[in-house]
Amino acid sequence: MKQILTVALLTTLLAACKKDQYYLYNDIARLQFGPAPERIYTTSFEMADTVKPYTFYYEPATTTQDTVFFDIYAIGGVSGNDRPFILEQVTLNGEENAIPGTHYKAFSDPSLKEVYVIKAGEVHASVPVILLRDASLKTKNVKLQIQVKANDQFQPGEIRKLWRRVNFTDMLSQPAAWNASAVQYYWGKYSQVKHSFMINQTGEKWDEEFLTYVNTDYALLTFWRLKLRTLLTDYNNAHPGEPLTDETGETVVFP
Repeated sequence: MKQILTVALLTTLLAACKKDQYYLYNDIARLQFGPAPERIYTTSFEMADTVKPYTFYYEPATTTQDTVFFDIYAIGGVSGNDRPFILEQVTLNGEENAIPGTHYKAFSDPSLKEVYVIKAGEVHASVPVILLRDASLKTKNVKLQIQVKANDQFQPGEIRKLWRRVNFTDMLSQPAAWNASAVQYYWGKYSQVKHSFMINQTGEKWDEEFLTYVNTDYALLTFWRLKLRTLLTDYNNAHPGEPLTDETGETVVFP
């Protein structure tokens, strides 16, 4: 009798799960973020680009704004009409939150009305988030977390895919390519002092583009790791008793 009840319960739960999945993807049009279109069917990239770091540091003084893009998808099929969607900022407790109109162009800005749209016959859009180069970014890093908001065209999709975040500043900041693997094997713990040392000593930017390029070639990774260790040794030898230390007081080292 217990076995019969267990089977019946499992059958009910499975049916409920299938119904939930059907509801999530087929009841009405829904909207959620995702990876770039060429990676949409690759599971390992499902949550890629959830948080993007950005800095104005490398841009000329004349650059007053820049744009970061995220990929967003309509679930439930295409439509014969353009379908506008709505994004909103989420306030993060205990964090330095970006201020609309100061650090980024508000999503309600009339100039953005035509860009937050899933075009007719399509299910994908590249979402622009326009960052503003406010003077306050010279001394702090702000966070802009956004999420999908329901409207008459779309309801939210999967909960874990409803948000994205940009962490941005006008100071040196850790590029995404300076990831956990890079910390462990190549460049060590990130600091602005170390980053500045790498730039000044090599003449390279050591920004996202350069690091991504270096990461594709093991020979380059090995070359730069050894080169930086040598440059750091030369610096410390030229400053006896005063090894290079970072902004937290820790001695700068490369693995």
